[in-house]
Order: sequence, then structure tokens, then C-alpha cells
Amino acid sequence: MENALHTRDLVGVQEFVLLEDCESEQAFVGNLRMRFTEDLIYTYIGPVLVSVNPYRLVDIYSDDYVNLYRNANFYELPPHVSAISDAAYTSKHEE
Repeated sequence: MENALHTRDLVGVQEFVLLEDCESEQAFVGNLRMRFTEDLIYTYIGPVLVSVNPYRLVDIYSDDYVNLYRNANFYELPPHVSAISDAAYTSKHEE
């Protein structure tokens, strides 16, 4: 558990709702900045994906990522656009 807390302190939280001070703009921006410096450009706030433009090419859009997120639990893996697209696809087919 302590290791998980230490990791959180280094890379921020991947779900803004879990921030201790989730109503503070400073905490919100600080968490984005912390994740951005670790090349983590996606963060959730509930079911919404927040993305920060890295202004460079990042290798996180391959078929491997699509397959990794296919049918995965929404919060099982780190935030990613493939998680959003899979959730939308699954939701549409469950209607």
C-alpha cells in the first residue's frame, strides 16, 4: 500500500474524483502537470477523459493498445482514449 501511495505522489492520480482536494483548481492543474511530466497525458474525471496535448508524437495509439483496452473494465487500466471508445462501443451494442 505504501508503494502505491508513493507512486501516486510521483505520477498523480488517474481519476480526479479521487483527489483529496478535488474542488481546488490548484490541485486539478497540479495533478495534470505531475502526470504530464511522466508522459501520462490522459486522466479521468468520472466518465470523462481529460487529455493534455503533449506537442510531440507519442506511441500510445497502436493496435496493441486497442486490443489491450478491448472488453477491459473501465478503471482496470490507466486512462486512455481506447477505453472511452471501447466503453462507447460496448454501450451501443448493449442497447
